Amino acid sequence: MQIYFLCYHITMKLKTQDLSQSLKGYSSKWVALKPQTTKVVAVGSSPKIVIEKARKIGVDSPVLTRIPKDYGTYIL
Repeated sequence: MQIYFLCYHITMKLKTQDLSQSLKGYSSKWVALKPQTTKVVAVGSSPKIVIEKARKIGVDSPVLTRIPKDYGTYIL
């Protein structure tokens, strides 16, 4: 299973990260990632719950994604 996080920096360089290990075990859940580090900061059953949890710990603009139950390569 390969999961990649793509982000454009101000210089427009494309950066990729393999998040396979970070997102392991979150099948069928919503997760919030800290944008600067792509660290999982909250997990829940709905986007609303995950955003609330992330904001409580100080991550105001998390990257949200739902982890599919079964997948191969998945691009956020």
